[in-house]
Amino acid sequence: MPGLWGQGPGDLVVNAMKGKPGTNKTFLINYVLVLKGLSASRRSVGFRLASLAAGTVFFLALLPALFLLIADRVNPIRGLSIPRPAEQGLALTFLATGLAALAWAVLTQWRIGQGTPVPNAPTRKLVVEGPYRYCRNPIQLGAMLYYLGLGTFLRSAGAGLFALLAGGLLGTLYHRFVEEKELEKRFGDSYRAYRKRVPFLLPKLPG
Repeated sequence: MPGLWGQGPGDLVVNAMKGKPGTNKTFLINYVLVLKGLSASRRSVGFRLASLAAGTVFFLALLPALFLLIADRVNPIRGLSIPRPAEQGLALTFLATGLAALAWAVLTQWRIGQGTPVPNAPTRKLVVEGPYRYCRNPIQLGAMLYYLGLGTFLRSAGAGLFALLAGGLLGTLYHRFVEEKELEKRFGDSYRAYRKRVPFLLPKLPG
């Protein structure tokens, strides 16, 4: 199905990877073109669900497993620990809070943005409601709390803190240098106004 500029999303992906004429040579512009093409196509419910499933496996299982693997070897704070019953109680609290934040953000993207956080099924509209009223990256915030809880539950408070910091660093680099520029190019002044009034990560409390 033709997307923007007479190309289908698959063509945009191939051209972006190869740097063919018709797409800018910089990765960021190519990435924006790909997302524009993908967001212009209405994805089926099955496709979006499959994308969410793949994203869930990667971000909630594979990535934290990598963080804990690294923490087992090079974590400078692995000695940090508290009494195990307290650790487990805190871990479950962080896990539940993180998963609740993730679920709220994903459902808001699905319902209002008509898409998902996964790049191959992006939102078609700028989402500024739900948890996005309080911070621009509730999925990153939820994931960081989840990593903290998971690492603490499976290893120790030190491992959980390492996973939180690793997830926060990767998420911040991606959002600052890729996603924010991509959203600004897709949504223009609407996104710039939203970025100006809503904080990046730490929620802005109402009132």
